[in-house]
Amino acid sequence: MPEPQFGEIIFCMVSGMAFSAGTLWSLKRAGAARRKKIHVPAGFMVGAVLFVLVYGANRLAFPAFPKATLLINLLLLAGIILFPFLPGLKKKLRRPPLKRIDKHHHLRVEAQAMERMLKIDPLNAFCFERLSEIYEQIGKPGQALEAAREALRLDPSVNNKARLEELTRAQPEKPR
Repeated sequence: MPEPQFGEIIFCMVSGMAFSAGTLWSLKRAGAARRKKIHVPAGFMVGAVLFVLVYGANRLAFPAFPKATLLINLLLLAGIILFPFLPGLKKKLRRPPLKRIDKHHHLRVEAQAMERMLKIDPLNAFCFERLSEIYEQIGKPGQALEAAREALRLDPSVNNKARLEELTRAQPEKPR
């Protein structure tokens, strides 16, 4: 085996370091897309193993095929660096999107909580008042009117009377 020249050693070392750095950068970008960090020992291990593999492969291939080795190294390094930017793979690495929540979701959750509270304490006028407001905001005027009537029955205050009148004006009662 011929004596390795200084240029060969430098090329093998630089390409090994470039592959290691490119792979770690690519992994870091992919991890950031999934909101995960790369731990330093794991990153060091990946970089060291990759450096040894690339350095060894280049030491074997470069003396026989210098131009082909250089071209293959550049193409593979470009692939590693461009890996996070590929649109198809980027979607796979990204976190799945959250389920779409409609604009009344929080009101529906609050209505369910009020209904649970009314099962525990059916004489709670505040729950009926709030339930009436929630149903009106959600767009259920019939249930809002029913809850306002129940609130007025339990607490005949001026606010509850005004609320019931407002709802009946907005939705006239249907004949039974």
